[in-house]
Amino acid sequence: MQPTLDFLVSSPYGDIRVLENQLDLPLEQDPLKTPYRVYFNNIVKFLSCNKYTPFLKAVSKKISYELSLNDILNIIIRAEKHGLLYHPASIELITPNQRFKFALNVAISEMGKKYLRKETQLLLQLQSKYSLSYLPYVYHSGEIDSMVFLLEDWFDGYHEFHHTKDNMGNYKLNLWEFGKGYRYITEEVGFEIFTQAAKILTLYFDVQEFNFIYPWHHAAGDFIVKIEDEKVDVRLITVRDYKPLLNFHRFDTNPLMALFFFLLHLSVQMRLDKLDGIGEVVWAEDYCIDATLKGFFEGLSKNEKTKNYITDLKSLLKSFSSDELCFLFNPFIDYYNGLKDLPVIIKNLEAHMLMLHKAIQDLP
Repeated sequence: MQPTLDFLVSSPYGDIRVLENQLDLPLEQDPLKTPYRVYFNNIVKFLSCNKYTPFLKAVSKKISYELSLNDILNIIIRAEKHGLLYHPASIELITPNQRFKFALNVAISEMGKKYLRKETQLLLQLQSKYSLSYLPYVYHSGEIDSMVFLLEDWFDGYHEFHHTKDNMGNYKLNLWEFGKGYRYITEEVGFEIFTQAAKILTLYFDVQEFNFIYPWHHAAGDFIVKIEDEKVDVRLITVRDYKPLLNFHRFDTNPLMALFFFLLHLSVQMRLDKLDGIGEVVWAEDYCIDATLKGFFEGLSKNEKTKNYITDLKSLLKSFSSDELCFLFNPFIDYYNGLKDLPVIIKNLEAHMLMLHKAIQDLP
């Protein structure tokens, strides 16, 4: 027996069922103007390939017992959002007793397909290298009719967050709680979000090869958060690249200097967002500096390969003046050329490094 199929589109205020006369509308942000009908049909082809065998194998791996096609009553395919590179969907399986949900990244454009193929390999690499659960687990991937697919973990209850303006014109963090709308995030919760984001990136820093996860951006919704009963939990949902940002090996770099430059870049990148995810570039509040430092050192302390560097690294950090911190950030400026982030960074860099310097001097 074949499961029934439902096609939905996610919105901040709940799911929208796709009607027959809407299936020929083009996907948002797709330069190829691919119709929703083609998008959903190719997802079905990917899932049902070889009588659903690869998909069922992936599901069974996630739930730790064998699931047959006869066990599945309904599959809900939900278009979640549309970005520059990917058009992610969620895949929800309904059985008589349970529901299971997966994320399905879909790439259609040539650039998107190139990035998704690379991302699949990077996620598998990090999945093998680190016993961590902050990134989505890869279950299945493939290509159907010029589209590339990646089936991975769906982080249930996690949502994007972005800076917005309240009624008084003040910047505040806003949780995009799809299905329920939007709500403001307190400074205390914002501090914890930035702390955990910095910790996650630090945990994946390779102190031997100096590889780290980048590029990432809050505006792209790369970090997501679950907030329940004052408990905050952050995940990173994408890995676009994993390599040194500077050519450290050329200079036979000491790992301490690699960690220093990683932190310097992290402290600036963590403050960049866009208004409501798509508008003007926003510079996050000053508390982001202390949160980033806290998360950075938490990440170092939890990694057996980096925790022994903490004492010497603190001494190194404290040896720099704020002017030197500004000067040493210069090698990163080239990476922001042509981006709307750059004028905002330049405008705020001196004040940022003054505050970072003070926060470093206050480290125990």
